[in-house]
Amino acid sequence: MSKANAGRRERVERNIYERTSADGRTVYEVGYRDTAGRQRWRTIEGGIRAARAARDDLLARRGRGERVQPNPRLRFEQAADAWLTEQVAALRPATQAIYRNAIDQHLNPRWSRRRLEAISVDDAARLVRELRAEGKSEWTISGILKAANRVFKFAKRRLGWVGESPVTALDSSERPSTGDTARRRIYRGDELGQTIAAAKEPYKSLFALASVTGARLSECLGLTWEDLSIDDLEASEIRFEFQVDRKGKRQPLKTSESRRTVEIPRQLAVMLNQHLLASKYKRPIDFVFATSTGRALEQRNVARSLRRAQKAATDDVGNPTFPVLREVDADEKLVEVPRGAVPNFHSFRHSAASEAIAQGDSAEEVSWQLGHRNSTVTRAVYVQEIKSAERKAHRRASMEARYGSVLEAADGSKPAADDAEAGGEEAALQGKGNKAQETAARGRNLHECDGHGNPV
Repeated sequence: MSKANAGRRERVERNIYERTSADGRTVYEVGYRDTAGRQRWRTIEGGIRAARAARDDLLARRGRGERVQPNPRLRFEQAADAWLTEQVAALRPATQAIYRNAIDQHLNPRWSRRRLEAISVDDAARLVRELRAEGKSEWTISGILKAANRVFKFAKRRLGWVGESPVTALDSSERPSTGDTARRRIYRGDELGQTIAAAKEPYKSLFALASVTGARLSECLGLTWEDLSIDDLEASEIRFEFQVDRKGKRQPLKTSESRRTVEIPRQLAVMLNQHLLASKYKRPIDFVFATSTGRALEQRNVARSLRRAQKAATDDVGNPTFPVLREVDADEKLVEVPRGAVPNFHSFRHSAASEAIAQGDSAEEVSWQLGHRNSTVTRAVYVQEIKSAERKAHRRASMEARYGSVLEAADGSKPAADDAEAGGEEAALQGKGNKAQETAARGRNLHECDGHGNPV
């Protein structure tokens, strides 16, 4: 478009026009008539594809007889307030707090007085850059963008706004990289067993259950005795259907995928039966992990008890499992523990998932055990662990293919060609015996599990 035509609209295709803005950029506009028959123009950010999507949506809404009338004066804070009042208020208190924090602390301070139509994809990209500069994690930034996107979509559906969310127009390189998060602190070596051994009941049983099942803390605290099937030690299982919020209220889990039944090994079933016998509250409706008054344990008290157990944990010769928890400065005061230096309660969950992935369980299997919405979530959260397991399996297979025969010959385990016929009958008989032994061993292993619930 020439400078002489700058600012003038030129038709590109049906209902879509382009013009040159004051700063020289080519912008697209969608022309349409609202419900009252008045001619309207809508500037679209994101290029020709976004303009086509906006046009098709407007025409489809008109075809369905829906109200198509813009509210050009609608500001972000107005749309956000309406969204929080009409939709978010019906969600769980914890979810409400997350969304309200995103609006109050990050979005309104930047966009509150701006009209929705004036917030561009450049503003959304700038938001991501600023949040990173503030030190926010990629997952936190993703959550803030999710709240912003829902405000724009709510305004379009319910408040007469006819634009497109600038969040959806972000390029993949501009979006938060949730797969590039720092490596999670999991229990390594003997840390898990030594931590559980140093804990006192009911926390010992709680930590053991979390480490085997990978359940969230809120899910563990929401268990009642009727959720446990532990009478038959060889077929014990736990049903996760409820959780306890931070106020101690028991509520159903949010999604059908979160509600699941997990098999547990015999050793954990024995431990839970012993915990039941020692418990003051044994009715089916009583909490499995209860306070002295029968209420569910508080999450903060669980965190404190875990730290006490970790500080008390030692190896076989008395060395501390986590030396950093006992370090003191020149004044004999405990030094501050760096973040991530010691596992937290959620590390039980990460450790269970990482162990399952390392042992070859599929993302779908791990997703089911953890109660994720789908395996895509599991792959996003544990992308590094899955990639590592895949690389290790690939390298082992490649090395086996390249060097297996060489190593067999060097070890003498591969029979020479001229001895093969003479030893054929003996090898066949021995092979049958080995196969019988292997079958018997597999039968025994079905009933033998380690502390993680995996067959030994």
